[in-house]
Amino acid sequence: MDLKNKKVLFVAWGCENPKDTYMYQIYYLILRKFFPLIETFDTKKNYFQFGKESMNSKFLKKITEKKYDLILFAMEGDEFFPETLKEIRDFCPETKTLIIICDDDARFDSGSRYYSLFFNYVITSQDYVQEYKKDGIKAFFHLDYNTYKLSPQNLKKTYDVTFIGRPKADRNEIIKYLLEHGINIKLFGWDWYKYDEFKDIYLGPLNSEDYAKVINQTKINLGTSKAGYVEEHNRFHMKARIFEVAFCKSFQLIEKFPRLLEFFNEKEIGMYNSQEDMLKKIKYYLKHEKEREKMAERAYKKTLKNYNREKQLRTIFTEVFKEEGLTEFPTVDKKIITLNQKDVKNIETAREKIKDADYITFDINPLNGSKLKNYFLSRAIQVTDKPISCSDYYVSSRKIKDYALFLSKFSFKRIGNEASRLIDINSIMVKKNFFLDNFHIFRDLASGKSIDFFSEQNTAFVSIPLVSIKKMKKIEYEKMKKAFEFRFQNELFSLMYQKKLFFNLYPYHLVFKSLRGNSFITRYLLETLKDQSNRDKLSVNSAYIENSPLQKFKKNNQL
Repeated sequence: MDLKNKKVLFVAWGCENPKDTYMYQIYYLILRKFFPLIETFDTKKNYFQFGKESMNSKFLKKITEKKYDLILFAMEGDEFFPETLKEIRDFCPETKTLIIICDDDARFDSGSRYYSLFFNYVITSQDYVQEYKKDGIKAFFHLDYNTYKLSPQNLKKTYDVTFIGRPKADRNEIIKYLLEHGINIKLFGWDWYKYDEFKDIYLGPLNSEDYAKVINQTKINLGTSKAGYVEEHNRFHMKARIFEVAFCKSFQLIEKFPRLLEFFNEKEIGMYNSQEDMLKKIKYYLKHEKEREKMAERAYKKTLKNYNREKQLRTIFTEVFKEEGLTEFPTVDKKIITLNQKDVKNIETAREKIKDADYITFDINPLNGSKLKNYFLSRAIQVTDKPISCSDYYVSSRKIKDYALFLSKFSFKRIGNEASRLIDINSIMVKKNFFLDNFHIFRDLASGKSIDFFSEQNTAFVSIPLVSIKKMKKIEYEKMKKAFEFRFQNELFSLMYQKKLFFNLYPYHLVFKSLRGNSFITRYLLETLKDQSNRDKLSVNSAYIENSPLQKFKKNNQL
C-alpha cells in the first residue's frame, strides 16, 4: 500500500524538538519517511506555552479544521483530559486513531488498558498484545529502539566497562560490587551524582552523539534487566538499549532472562546469571577481544535482518489502513447509584436508595469530577472482578488549580499499605453487596477519616485522574513525594516559558497556600531548585550538558 498520500497527525510530548530525544528521534524521524505529509502537535511545547486547558482546546480545534486519515498518539501522562480524547471520535468519526504505549510492563493493569479504549489501535510490547486482545482492542507489537545517529563507528575502545542509565532497581548494588572487585567502570545518565560513592566514575548524561560514541568506545556495554525502581516493579524487561548497542556493532553483557533468549543467543550477546557470574565474564571478555568482536558482529547482523523497525512499522500502518470500519467505544451496562453525605449516615437509608444498583459511587463535596468517572471505575470492576475500583485524583483549589496528583496504584507500590489512608471516597466505586457488608468502613471514609482498608488485592486501580478534591491528607513528607506528583511546578515552568512568572498571581497564591498549612509546597520547590538534574534539564532541555563531568573527562584524556 502507498502511504505517501495519507494525512497523518503525530501527537506526542517533544515530537517537534530534536533535543527531546525520545519521540522526535525514535518515532518522528521514521514516520516522516512513510508519511511525507505528516504534521505534528507537540504536547510538551503547547502545554508549557499555553497551559493544559488551552492546549486541549488547540488540539481539538486543529483536528476539526483539517481531516486526517490517522491521528497517532504517544502520551506522556495526563496532558489530555479524558473528555478531549473521547471527543476525537465525535469530532472525527472517520479518522483512524492509534496510540503508542512504551511502558506497559508498569502501566497496563491500571493505565493503558483504560486509555487505549479511546483509540482504534495500540502499539505495545510483545508481552501485552494478547492482553489487549482480551479487552477487545487491536494491538501491534513493535520494538521502539533508537537508530538516530547510531551506527558502527570503528572508534578506539577507551572504556573497559560502561553503564548508561539511571540508578534504578538493583543497579547501585551491581556497580558497588564491581568497584569492590576492581573493575574499571564508568557511569552515564541522570541522577548518579546523588551518590557520593560513585562521584569518581560518574561522567554525566549523554546527548545523542555522545551516546553513540560511548557505546562504540566501550569494550563491554553492561546492561541490567530489571525494570523500574525496587519499590515499584523489579522484574525483567526487554530494553531498547539491547538493540541500540547491537545496532552499533558493539559488545554487551546482560543479565540473562527468558525473553532475551527469544531475540538473541549467547553467541551474539554475553549473558550472566549472578553477580559472581557477571564479574567472571567481565574479566574473561576483557581479555578476549576477538571473541567480543565476533559476537557483536553476529548481533549486529541479526538486528539489521530480523529487527528492522522501518519494516515493522510499514507492516503495521499498511494493516491499519487496509482495515475497514472503526472500533466502537465500549459501553457499560451496569446500574450505578451515587450517594451523598446524608446517604451514608444510616445503612437503612443507603440500602433503600441503592436497592436497584449494581455499583455504588460517591459525591461527598468534591471540587469537580470527570464526566467519565463512572464509566472507567465501572469498567475496572468489570474487567478485574474486584469489589472496589479507585482512580487517581487531583488536589485542587480555585486559585492554584490542580497542584498535586495522587497516584493510586503506584502509591501502594512505593509506600505500601499506608497509601490506603490517602484514598478519597470521591475517587472510588464499589459493588453493592460489598458496600453493604462493609458499610461502617465507607461511612467512616465519607466522614473524612483515614482508613486502612484498601489494598492491591481488593481494589482495581485506574491511573487516570477522574476527580478533584479540596484537601490533601497529610503524611510524612518523604512518603508524600512518592504517593503524589506535585503539579504546581508545571504551572510555574509554563509561566517561566511564557515570561509571565512575575506578572501573574499564581506564585503568590502558591506561597499563600504554603503558609496556610501546606509547607510541603515550599519545601519541594527548594529541593527542586537544588536538584542538579532538574537545573540541567531546565537549562538545556536535553540530555547534553556543557562542562559536565563527561566533557571534562574528554578534555583531560584527549578523547
